[in-house]
Amino acid sequence: MSEKAKILFVDDEEAIRSLILTVLEGDGHAAYGAGSAAEAEKAFETTAFDLAVIDKNLPDGSGIDLLRDQKKKHPETEFIILTGYPSLESAIEALRGGAFDYLIKPVLDLDLVTQKVNRALERRRLLQQVYGRDGGAGGDAAKLAEARSGLGDLVRRLGELREALGRGQSDQLRSMVLETAEAAQALAKKLG
Repeated sequence: MSEKAKILFVDDEEAIRSLILTVLEGDGHAAYGAGSAAEAEKAFETTAFDLAVIDKNLPDGSGIDLLRDQKKKHPETEFIILTGYPSLESAIEALRGGAFDYLIKPVLDLDLVTQKVNRALERRRLLQQVYGRDGGAGGDAAKLAEARSGLGDLVRRLGELREALGRGQSDQLRSMVLETAEAAQALAKKLG
């Protein structure tokens, strides 16, 4: 039997943190909680996490800054940013900072959380498998597979973001997201 995935959930809202930790443990993961960036940094010092889900706005700092810092120290860890104040700019900032995904609060659909967690863990497993086979050399085939995987994830996330932003944003913002998604889809088709 495989080892439990170690997941850190960082959110200053105790009720949300408790609920998500219960869901993660129920799914068979080893779940850890932190209520601030400082607590999360301490947790990273003692535990090698497979995944960290971090609220964008923490009482003692930015979740995106925490993501960037920890991604440099722990590049093998996957990250998901969670926010109650979504914007296209923060989504782009999170993805550029190394986030696998971007979730919008309130998280009412716990199945969606489970699905996103499982996707992130699967991506981590596949990357470890690819790099394990070529000794970390990062051959052309591995780089192409990773680029295609990343592009597919980008297209999917842009679609989700387009849908979320479409529920109350200006026509101009929707138009920009649609154009970006169409360009990414065209690029994905060219890559095969």
